[in-house]
Amino acid sequence: MTNQYHATPYDISATGFYFSTYEEYCEKAASHTNKYGQPVEEYEIQYINGDNHELFLALGINQANLQLWFEEFEDLCEEDIIKAIYLANNFGYSAEEITDRLEDVCLFEGTAEQYAEDFIEETGALNHETLRYYFDTKAFARDMLLGGDISEITVNGTEYIVWGD
Repeated sequence: MTNQYHATPYDISATGFYFSTYEEYCEKAASHTNKYGQPVEEYEIQYINGDNHELFLALGINQANLQLWFEEFEDLCEEDIIKAIYLANNFGYSAEEITDRLEDVCLFEGTAEQYAEDFIEETGALNHETLRYYFDTKAFARDMLLGGDISEITVNGTEYIVWGD
């Protein structure tokens, strides 16, 4: 699905225009005038339709970083979209900073308790069956969340555990 955007002029004597690519935006903006024939220079960029609305909002896309959006973010894979939303919302990184930090973030689909169970299984920390009966996975998951070792985020209705950076 092609994403659709709208450039809404701050000039109230001008009407906006729709676009789907950066080239289309540049072309329309270069020749855009208000009802008095004067050029329109400033726009609010709105996300109208598509799959990346949450990322668009998290990154605070505007006229100044629109080109970066099209070059780096519009076609990100689902996993990197979630990582970028996490970095923007939890650490306040700008769109320019996020591209270099995506590899530093790890992602797990599921709840904190499911992550804790996976973690215990993968590390072999409780390989002895007797220990499993005494270990409180819920408390371990809660402690990892409270200690900042992991974070929970929900993107498009799906829960994720994120850590890193």
